[in-house]
Amino acid sequence: CLQIFSCPQVCAAHYGCRLGAMKRVLVGVGKALRDTGQAVERMGMRAQDNWIFQEKICRHRALMNLFDQRPKLRPSVFVAPNASLIGNVSVMDESSIWYGAVVRGDQSPVDIGGKSSIGDRSVVLSASVNPTGFAAKTSIGDWVTVGQGCVLRGCTVDNFAVVGDGCVIGEGALVETHGMLEAGSVLPAGGLVPRGEVHGGNPAAFVRKLEKDEIAAIEKKAEDVSMSAKKHADEFLAYSNTYQLREQLGTAAGKI
Repeated sequence: CLQIFSCPQVCAAHYGCRLGAMKRVLVGVGKALRDTGQAVERMGMRAQDNWIFQEKICRHRALMNLFDQRPKLRPSVFVAPNASLIGNVSVMDESSIWYGAVVRGDQSPVDIGGKSSIGDRSVVLSASVNPTGFAAKTSIGDWVTVGQGCVLRGCTVDNFAVVGDGCVIGEGALVETHGMLEAGSVLPAGGLVPRGEVHGGNPAAFVRKLEKDEIAAIEKKAEDVSMSAKKHADEFLAYSNTYQLREQLGTAAGKI
């Protein structure tokens, strides 16, 4: 036993497990303290005959941690107020996550490059196992446009690629640079869209080669979506204004 625990690799792994367990304990204690504070506040408000805490306010969180895993976003990223980024998710400069979209990095990392967009109601998921033997992470490159209502799981979409509306991309699938999936296509696990080709259907199959002007238009399309995201971002404050609503409700209650 002494020989086993004297091995540096075993000691490091043992220390890592203890550190991870300690982080989970601290997160649990923090949550308990927050819940306790909220309960005490509600008791005090009841004592003052103030029932404003019963007002129905949406508790949706666009960014949600999973223990010590938290989304990492650059300041220029636009996340719609009803979108969700959960767990180990990384989003680079000037990308956009649109209304109703979900990006969930709970099983492995999800990386989204710069100037890329995840369309309305699209879902990007991680996978615990990749059937191709490669890393199970989900990777979306730069200047990538993912349409509305898509599902991407454990796949790789390279730079300057386009995924049409309603597409499904399975684990281990790869869309290479300047690759394009037509709307409603299904790229099965381990599937491939080679560079400069258009694929479509269920399962996705070769349709044609991209023209030079179409390749040039891919970057412009990504730029247009990024500019549109900036306009939407201007309509939202960088902080919550729920406290203002609470003050207004309190004022209104005092006038009754």
